[in-house]
Amino acid sequence: MVEFLIEWSIQFNKMEKFLDELIREFKKKKKVRGNNFHNFVVFVDFCLKNIKGDKYLDIKKSLLKYIIANEETITLKLVRN
Repeated sequence: MVEFLIEWSIQFNKMEKFLDELIREFKKKKKVRGNNFHNFVVFVDFCLKNIKGDKYLDIKKSLLKYIIANEETITLKLVRN
């Protein structure tokens, strides 16, 4: 159980760092009208579009599920300067 929690914590921290990097890249792009969160989800999907291999597709799916599950937190990060 402890090993699982440690592994989960490491993966969570990696995901948060990766998300922060994606948010920085998203903010560099010219702002588009509409919902920032929706535009960000499309941006992430587009960035990860050319991923090959089942392992990476699972990571992409997990990342998109995480983003949708944490919509409020990510929206706040998108609004912050």
